[in-house]
Amino acid sequence: MKELLARLQAQFANLSAREKRLVAGAGGAVLVFVVFLISFSFSAKADAIRDRTMAKMRKLDEVQTLAATFRDSEARRMAVESQLKASNIRLLTYLEEKAQKASIELPSINPKADVPLDGDKIVESAVELSLTDVKLNRLVDFLTAVEAAPGGLVKVKTLRLEPRPGGETLTAWLTVATYKAKN
Repeated sequence: MKELLARLQAQFANLSAREKRLVAGAGGAVLVFVVFLISFSFSAKADAIRDRTMAKMRKLDEVQTLAATFRDSEARRMAVESQLKASNIRLLTYLEEKAQKASIELPSINPKADVPLDGDKIVESAVELSLTDVKLNRLVDFLTAVEAAPGGLVKVKTLRLEPRPGGETLTAWLTVATYKAKN
């Protein structure tokens, strides 16, 4: 290596002043080009690392958002499960009580068979009601009171209305259901 360097110095010393300037300029240009390539390479590598870091940060934010949403959903699910376990609504009694408060007569109540839901975890108990010659405002009061059950565990599943000609009354057929956790 020392020999090569000594030979190059000897050849450089034999060059004219003009050739020395050209060789020095070319060497400087090569040096600038090498420095540019190295800095560009480092810059590109740094940009790639920054991009990957930002992508991972975005994914981490997304995971944190999903985790928070999952926690909220899980808390709501647990609350509903505890309400279902604590549910002890006797549907027939409940409906008769709400009908009495709304001044409605329940001429026909037909209980339906209990239906298991959600893989036998939840049981739906339902009844079919037929209301004849009922005023609309009383029906609205009754339906509002029925669905105001604690925990929202009583729902009107179906409702069919038929107005009565020549009067302010109507006939209503409805299915009301309540839910509880299976023991």
